[in-house]
Amino acid sequence: MRQLLPVTPLDLSVAMSEGHHLLTVKAVQEDGIEISSSRSVNVSRPKAAASRIHPSSGTLTYQNIEQMPGWYTYPDQGDPVCSSKPKVVSSPSLDGTSGQFYLGPRGQYNNCLWPIHLGSSSKATHFTLDTHYRLSNPADAQGIEFSSNKHAGTKWYKFSVQCSYNRGVFSIWDTAGARWSPTNIPCKRPAVKTWDHLTVNTEISNGMAVFLSLTLNGVRHRINRSFHPVTQSSSENFGVHFQMDGNQAGNAYNTYVDELTFTAW
Repeated sequence: MRQLLPVTPLDLSVAMSEGHHLLTVKAVQEDGIEISSSRSVNVSRPKAAASRIHPSSGTLTYQNIEQMPGWYTYPDQGDPVCSSKPKVVSSPSLDGTSGQFYLGPRGQYNNCLWPIHLGSSSKATHFTLDTHYRLSNPADAQGIEFSSNKHAGTKWYKFSVQCSYNRGVFSIWDTAGARWSPTNIPCKRPAVKTWDHLTVNTEISNGMAVFLSLTLNGVRHRINRSFHPVTQSSSENFGVHFQMDGNQAGNAYNTYVDELTFTAW
């Protein structure tokens, strides 16, 4: 009976131009026999990140933010290993390209946060954050967080929503109070290999950060709660961030973010 030799997996990246290619892999066995395998592949350009400005309405729209340059890492809690930025991957994805974020905890409840600056506006007071996300192993996640923020002069408004899988509800951020405020909006741990779709509508009104509504997988929930901002140096900038929360066991996992869109007007 012929003995089967151990197989060493091959995992590498190959730069290719757009179009049709024939990819061939060759190997030489220990007995000197050469083997090869070929496969035809079609390479297309990833869907580009983009921003749009509508002069008539003053609306600013930023699409596919997960593909944009400018992301950076902020270890929010503990001493985790965080990906330096989202890695652009083709699978899993909804539109052919998604951003892969990695959290590798080195202790209990380690968190990683990734912010990105998008633009500036002195007039924008209404905001919508819309995104799809998928966890590599939902059982390993303590929770996830999406946020937008806006400087209006010396006031800084932060619109963070956190899905806590252990608590089973969404919480929203009280900026001046520096604490999470739970809602009664359910947030269940997703099934394996499924995408969640989140939309958050917020505004600045009467000097307050107002959480208007949250829609998860097509189900809309009204919030209508307001919090005071904090005072910082004067600016009109705005941006978004994404955060992954580690569990007590310190399990590592990935989150794939797709079609992340931010609109301000």
